[in-house]
Amino acid sequence: MDKLIEALKAVRETRTDSSRTEVVTRVHLTGRMTARERMAALLDEDSAVEYGIIAGKTQEGDWVAETGGADFVGTINGQVVIASSTDYTDQGGGYGAGRLARLFSLAHEHRWPLVIFVDGGGSRARHPRAGKGHLEFGGPIGRFTIIDGNAELSGWVPTIAIVSGPSFAGHASLAAFSDFLIATKGSSIGLGGPPMVEAALGVRVSAVELAGVDMQEETGGIDLLVEDDVAAIAAARDYLAYYEDLESGEPAANSVQIDSIVPVEGIYDMYPVIEAIVDAHSMFELRPAFAKSLITLLARIDGRTIGVLANQPLVDEGAIDNDAATKISRFVEICDAYEYPILSLIDTPGCVATWETKGEDSIVEPGITRWHTRPIIAHQNRTVPLFCVLAGRGGGLGPSLMTGFSSGRGVPALCLAWPTVEVGQDDGFSAMQYSKAIDDVVAPSETREKISRVLRHFKRDLSRVEKKHPIDSW
Repeated sequence: MDKLIEALKAVRETRTDSSRTEVVTRVHLTGRMTARERMAALLDEDSAVEYGIIAGKTQEGDWVAETGGADFVGTINGQVVIASSTDYTDQGGGYGAGRLARLFSLAHEHRWPLVIFVDGGGSRARHPRAGKGHLEFGGPIGRFTIIDGNAELSGWVPTIAIVSGPSFAGHASLAAFSDFLIATKGSSIGLGGPPMVEAALGVRVSAVELAGVDMQEETGGIDLLVEDDVAAIAAARDYLAYYEDLESGEPAANSVQIDSIVPVEGIYDMYPVIEAIVDAHSMFELRPAFAKSLITLLARIDGRTIGVLANQPLVDEGAIDNDAATKISRFVEICDAYEYPILSLIDTPGCVATWETKGEDSIVEPGITRWHTRPIIAHQNRTVPLFCVLAGRGGGLGPSLMTGFSSGRGVPALCLAWPTVEVGQDDGFSAMQYSKAIDDVVAPSETREKISRVLRHFKRDLSRVEKKHPIDSW
C-alpha cells in the first residue's frame, strides 16, 4: 500500500506548477496566471476539491495523470461553484471533454454556478488513455456533453466564462454559451486557422490576425473587458455575489441630492441618478461599451439584488436602436431567470431603426425593426416584478420596450412618475397608455423609499424544479 500511495503522490506532483517552472515562467511573461493560480485566486481558501486529476493506469501498473487544466468544486464567498481553467501552454490549452461534462452534470443537478476560463482551442486531440487499463468507473461520465450541457445550464444557474488569451473552436463555443463573458485586454475570440493555433501554442501573432476583444466589446460580443486575470477573477466573484441577497444596505451619499441632479428639462447623465437610488457602491454594469443609449446593471436596494434598466439621455437622447433593443431583451431574460426584480428608468424619445447601406454611413431614422419586438417578448415571458419610473420623455413604443406592453402579462408592479415626466406628446399610443397607468407622481428623492417598501412584498423564489427559459445569445 505504501508503494501504491507513493506512486499516486508522484503522479499528482507532475500536475503542480512547481514541477514545470519553465512553463510557469513563460505564462507569467505574458502577464497571465497559470490554470492552478487562477483557481487558487478564484476560490475561497481550503474550499476546493479537484476532479479528474488521475486519468488511468497502465497495464504495467503505473498511474497516469490527466493532462492540462484544473477542475474543481469549491466556494466563492461561501457559495458552492464549479470552477475550471486551462492554460494554452499545456497541449494548446485543450480541455478534457469528459471531465468537463461530468462537472456540468453536477452543476445542473445541484444548481451550482459555473466559472470557467476558456483559453485554447477546445477538446484535446490526444487524451492520455493508458490502453485497456484506463479507468472507467463503471458507468457514464455525465449526463451531458459540454455543448448541450452549456445549453441546459443557460438560465438554470449563472454561468461565467473568462477569456484571457486566444480562444477558438470549442473554447469559443463555451464562451458564447455563457451568461456573463469577461475578457482581458489583448485576448481574442472566435477566429480559427493558423493564427489562432500559433497564438495558443505561444507563437507571437499580429493582433490584426485575431478577433480582438476590443472590437467585440463595442459590438456586444462580450459583457465586460478588464485589464488582466486579477481583474477578471475579481469581476467574476463580484458578479456571483449578486446571486445572493444581503441583509441590508445603505443609500449612496448623493441620494439626498437627486432632486437637483434631475433637470426640469434638457439632457442629463443617468448614472448619478441610478447611483442616488440604489445602495452605496452596489452598481455592477454589464456591456457598458455596447448600445450606450441603454444602461443595464445589477445593483441592490436595502441589500436586495435588482436589475436596473435605464435610458441614457446623454447618448442619442436615450433613443432605443436595434442594439439597445437586443441589450434590453437579454438583460430582462437574465433577471427573470435568476429572480432579480427589475427597476426601469424611462427617458426616451422612442425607437429608431438603423439601416446599413453600401458605401455610405448607416441611416438612423424613427421606426421599429424585428429587433424591437424582442424586449416585448422577453417582458411577456417575465414573471419577476418590475418597477418603472417615468423620469422624462416616454415616446412611441419606448416605454413598452422598457417595461412590457401595458395591456400584456407582467405589467409593472408599481409605476411612478417624476414631475419632469412627458408622455403622450409624441406619435405613440404606448406613451399615452402609460400616462393613464401611473400609480403616483413623486419627487425623485422619494423614489428609493417607495421602491424599497414595495420590494419587501415580493419574495425571491429559487425553489422551482424547472427553468423558465434559456438566456438569449444576444
